[in-house]
Amino acid sequence: MAKLTQPRKRRTTRSIEDLPNLFDSVEIDMTRRDIAGDVLERAERQRHVSESANDQALEINSEALKRPEAIRFLSFGSGSSGNCSYIGTSRGGILIDAGVDNKKVEKDLKDNGIDMATIAGIILTHDHSDHVRFAYSLLRANKHLRLFCTPRALNGLLRRHSISRRIKDYHKAIYKEIPFEAGGLTITAFETSHDGSDNMGFSIERDNHKFVIVTDTGYITERADFYLRRARYAVIETDYDLNMLHANPTYPEYLKARIAGPSGHMDNADTASYLANILSDTENSTPLRHIFLCHLSELNNTPEIAMRAVRKALEEIGLNVGDATGSPVAISSDIQLAVLPRFAPSPLYIFR
Repeated sequence: MAKLTQPRKRRTTRSIEDLPNLFDSVEIDMTRRDIAGDVLERAERQRHVSESANDQALEINSEALKRPEAIRFLSFGSGSSGNCSYIGTSRGGILIDAGVDNKKVEKDLKDNGIDMATIAGIILTHDHSDHVRFAYSLLRANKHLRLFCTPRALNGLLRRHSISRRIKDYHKAIYKEIPFEAGGLTITAFETSHDGSDNMGFSIERDNHKFVIVTDTGYITERADFYLRRARYAVIETDYDLNMLHANPTYPEYLKARIAGPSGHMDNADTASYLANILSDTENSTPLRHIFLCHLSELNNTPEIAMRAVRKALEEIGLNVGDATGSPVAISSDIQLAVLPRFAPSPLYIFR
């Protein structure tokens, strides 16, 4: 359709004599009062529009927009030679056990950009030497730290080891199944089965992150099972390979029986079977996405054997297993699996 146009008005021309000079007085029809009134009228209209817009403003739920804080995990050593690890955020955290040289722990924290001043204390799984050996050294060198354990675990620590009784000055009593706050984390201790004075695992939570530590236990207790089924990240024991343990010529039979007993340790096959069971349970599906195998025996296991046993069990239930390296192939997998080094620090894992 052709566009209709209005006929253009002819510009009226004025002679140059009719135009005002620079210094001539010119009469203007609009007075100052008219100008002020016009400005006030426009401002009043804008004010009414603004008030109307305020009435229609949307309420924003700032909590819903808040991004969950990333949680970080670092192991300094895992095994019968010494156990210690870190869990925290950019603002705070805790150490789990203290069986690794305190100077090494402090150096590894610094190398990974973690300030010791942000760490609230040490939580103890039990009172065996490979978990508590450097507890007092850490506390004495960092006097803001606290020692979180049950009164029974503290008494066992003092009874079993030549350690200063001044460690009691740093003690803060905790109790199983009663959550407590430390380093910005919510921590719940639960029962495990071992031959320490008082043995426990930990469920550690922050926002939507749930981290569960189960080490030094002869089997998965009912309470450990409860928390593992709700965990997104799990550190779980694969202490020994049963064939290697039986064939070990340096271990007496009583020691082999202790390790393989219900108050001893978990072997590769039992851990693999348990993980496959909970991950294939469609009626009570677990959100578990990262598994760290811990506390491998130096003489009765290897990282390759432990990894192979658990990977095989998970693949048999149809899971694609990644190596937790963050590579594109790993990221696309259903679950991540890694072995914590015995003597060296692990990579710093960051979960968002």
